[in-house]
Amino acid sequence: MSLDDWPVPPPFMWACEQCAELLWLFEPAYTADKADPGRDHAARLQVTLSRHVAEDHPSELPAPHTDDCAQCEHYASQADARDAALWAEHRARGLFLPPLSARLM
Repeated sequence: MSLDDWPVPPPFMWACEQCAELLWLFEPAYTADKADPGRDHAARLQVTLSRHVAEDHPSELPAPHTDDCAQCEHYASQADARDAALWAEHRARGLFLPPLSARLM
């Protein structure tokens, strides 16, 4: 997957020291050879960054997807607070990942 097709993260993410640091770690993690053990680091980066955005920048979260997103439909039907947090992380992923990857979790 080429980083050329990815969304440009919004300015608030570059202004936040923690967001920016995590964003800079993405390129080597995603362009590593599939056999490189460092490639597993990419999944941890996604979770860490999406959780940070959801917790520390809640006003910047995108609205729920309205185009048949199975994850949004699932989270909308749940009443648990943990599901609400996971839904926020799901929406945050779209700020820095292509839709195909962002909507997996």
